[in-house]
Amino acid sequence: MTLDPQLDATLLAEFKAQLTRSRMEHPEAWDSSSRLVGQAHLRATLPRLISAIQASSFPSSMREALLAGLQGGAVERVQDLSADRLKHLTGLPATKAMRALCVLFAVADPEAAAMPEDAIAPVEIETFLRTHRNPFDLLLQAKTPSLLDVGAGDLTFADEVVARCLPPLQSQGTPLVLHCVDRIDPGSKLAGPLQADPERLARLRGYAPGRLDFRYWGNQDCFDLSQLKKLRPRYTIVTCNAPPTPTVAYEPSRLSASVIEAHLRKTKGHFRKVRIQGEDALEVLDGNKALLFPPWKFDIKGPLALLELMAAKGQLCMMGAVDNEVFWELLAQLPADERYRPADVIFTQATVREVFGSLYERLSALPVGQSLILSDLTDLRQDCSRRGGQSGGSQGPYRFRHVEIRRGATFERLPAGRTARLFKDMKDEAPPWFLLLVPEHDGKEPRENRRKNVIPT
Repeated sequence: MTLDPQLDATLLAEFKAQLTRSRMEHPEAWDSSSRLVGQAHLRATLPRLISAIQASSFPSSMREALLAGLQGGAVERVQDLSADRLKHLTGLPATKAMRALCVLFAVADPEAAAMPEDAIAPVEIETFLRTHRNPFDLLLQAKTPSLLDVGAGDLTFADEVVARCLPPLQSQGTPLVLHCVDRIDPGSKLAGPLQADPERLARLRGYAPGRLDFRYWGNQDCFDLSQLKKLRPRYTIVTCNAPPTPTVAYEPSRLSASVIEAHLRKTKGHFRKVRIQGEDALEVLDGNKALLFPPWKFDIKGPLALLELMAAKGQLCMMGAVDNEVFWELLAQLPADERYRPADVIFTQATVREVFGSLYERLSALPVGQSLILSDLTDLRQDCSRRGGQSGGSQGPYRFRHVEIRRGATFERLPAGRTARLFKDMKDEAPPWFLLLVPEHDGKEPRENRRKNVIPT
């Protein structure tokens, strides 16, 4: 059989690349696509896929080749399609090819699409934050309140969320979804007090599902959640307490790898990967003392990776107990002005003052317990997406329509993590920061004209 000799080789290569990108950027759709191509659903899937291809903007030669590969939809099983033709067009075996086409052309699982969407419009969340001091009260406004905690540590924060948020939800007869992920291996000997506390874990797992849907995933790369089948597509709130340093303290799109490594060796000392008692570890020499950490301790992801992850999963994003080193690198990614993101300039006390100027003066003068709105001081960046097809979510380009910055480790009536609770005893540490961010995704909601208000204190 001749396989579409009229199809341009460059066009075919670009199509395959786009097919691959769509699978990576839409992990939830990829997971649900397996149902679509099963024998029980294929006859309903094919007409929808054919209609989507016909309505697409691909060149006519590409559309015709794809439609020929689907044989007009007149098949009962994927095995009845031409595996050779689908392989030629997609580079994949027949079943995976069909699944990938469903993802690319946005053919959704009807049952998943019919599920009630617990979505609150970004403008409504912004309005809520401007009129409510406790952002966790947003859970009371959601049909199915849910929270994802990234980097859950010893579960102090999760425990406090349940203690403070579950009673008012119970009074209105609403269960809470609370999911936690952490990259620490619960069985590791290297994590110490940052490991999930067994008593808290047992207590949280002991709630009836009708009151609390609690799940915990340990030993999980927090920057790649695509393998977790039980995660919700989006949560009412996504939190990250004490964002890890140096993991997100340096932005790779701003700082070259050599600059980051040189700075780490200068400030942290000599380090190397070793194996201790059957575990991979990172050994850091502090004078004559060797300190051991999990092997990923110095893996640099940058704040954009964290922001993208949280924006993809959360309707409201919160970061608590953000130390100074992480805060200024994180802050640099939010204003529109590129001058806040100078290439290969490590942020120190001196360079931060120079780079951020009046913004630094306003923020450094912010008293503990007080807050400000970042858009009152500078225009916000309109596209925070990482470049090079690294999107961590399935909703394309995004921005933050609202950013509130508070100074302090703990706040009245707000759950807090272990690090935040310890800050009061860290006499040499500057007060940390607390951020509230409302993401919005292109094509999801038109941007409104906003009035600059003052948050009530």
